Amino acid sequence: MALFTPAHQTSDTRSTLVLRVLCTVLAMMFALLGGLQAMASGFEFVQTTGRAVIMHQDAEQEARMMALEDALYTAALQGGAEINGFSIITTDTAIDDHFVVRPASRILDYRIVNEVVEEEHYVVTIEAAVGDLPDAQCQARGHSNVTVYAPTIRVAATVPAWTRQFADMAMRDVVMMLDEQPSLNVQLATGTRLDPAALARSNDAFDYTALTSGRVRVSRGDYAIIPQINLFGEVTRGFGVSNQRMTMQLNMRLLAGEGYETLLEHQLTKVIEIEQSSLIRSLDVVSRPKRHAILAEMRAPIAGYISEFATKLLCRPVRSTLNYADGTLTIPLGTHHGVGVNSLAVASGTDTPWQILRVSAVGPMTATLTPLNNQRQTAGLAGQAIEFMELN
Repeated sequence: MALFTPAHQTSDTRSTLVLRVLCTVLAMMFALLGGLQAMASGFEFVQTTGRAVIMHQDAEQEARMMALEDALYTAALQGGAEINGFSIITTDTAIDDHFVVRPASRILDYRIVNEVVEEEHYVVTIEAAVGDLPDAQCQARGHSNVTVYAPTIRVAATVPAWTRQFADMAMRDVVMMLDEQPSLNVQLATGTRLDPAALARSNDAFDYTALTSGRVRVSRGDYAIIPQINLFGEVTRGFGVSNQRMTMQLNMRLLAGEGYETLLEHQLTKVIEIEQSSLIRSLDVVSRPKRHAILAEMRAPIAGYISEFATKLLCRPVRSTLNYADGTLTIPLGTHHGVGVNSLAVASGTDTPWQILRVSAVGPMTATLTPLNNQRQTAGLAGQAIEFMELN
C-alpha cells in the first residue's frame, strides 16, 4: 500500500499537468486568433485610461508618465494579445503556472484626451490608432480627373497601307471607352499635343496663344493621358509557305499634373494574322482573313484594356505635401480630387511609427488637416509628405 499511494498521486499530478498545459495552449490559441483578427481588420481608434499612484509630492511627473504608459499598454492589448506560458512542478508536487502577456498589435499614433489628478492617483485618458495601416495598393477612391491629349498613331511600312484606317478606328474606340469609364472625369483635348517644355516656358498672363485660344493645362492632383497605337509587321517563311503577321501595340502613358512626369505606362500587345502565301494560289485566297475580321481582332481587347487601366489609375495612392501658414496645415487637394472631411492621411512619425492627420475642412482645391496628436507642433510638419489612407 505504501508503494501504491505515491504512484497514484503521481498519476493524478500528471493528469492535472496535462489538463493545465492543454488549457494554456487553448488560451494562447484564442489570444493569437484574437490578435490575427484585429490585425486583419487594419487599424482602429480606441480610447483607454491609465492610472498611477503619486508616491510623493515631487513624483507627479513620474506618475504621469507611468499612467500614460499604462494607457498605451492597455490600448495595444485592444488589438489582441500574445500569451506565452508554461507550468512547472515544484519539489512538493505543487504546480506553478507562469504567463507572459504581450500586445499583438502596435500603436500607430495617439493623443491625450484628458489627464487629471484624483486624490493620490494620476489618471491619463488617450485615444490611439491601433493595428496596422491599410494596404496602400488600392484605395478605390471615388474618381480621378484626367485630360486626354492628342494620341499618337504609328504604322510601319511592313504592314499593308489599309491598316492605317483600322488604327484610326481602334484609337477612336480607346478615346470613347476612356470617356465612358464611370471612375474617370475625362476632359478631351485630343486636338492638342502635350508639350511640357512649352507649357513650362509659357506665362498664360502674357502668352498670345493662351490669351486667344487658351492652353490646355493639367492642375496638380490631376492626370494627363497620351494614348498610342503602333502597328508593325513581320513575315515568316518555311516549307514553301510565308505568313504575314501584324503586331498591334497599345500604350497608355499616364502623367502627373503640373510637372508632367510619367507615372505609369499601361501596355497591350496583340498579334494578328494578315496573309498567307503558298504555291497554291486558290488556297491562299480562301484562307486569307477578311478585313472586317482583322478589324474585329484589333478592337476586341480594347474594352478590357481600358477597364484595367482605369482600375490601376483608381488605385493610385493620393499623395501631397503639407504647407504651413498662420498656424494651419493645408494641402493643394480638395473635393475635386476625392478628399473629404474626416479623410485620414499619414506622415512619417518621430516618437510614434506614423503621424495620423484628419481633414478638418475642405474646399474644391484645398484641404486643412489636423494632427491626431494635438500636442505636436504643427509647424514641424511643414514640408512633410503625406499619403491618404482613406478618402470620403
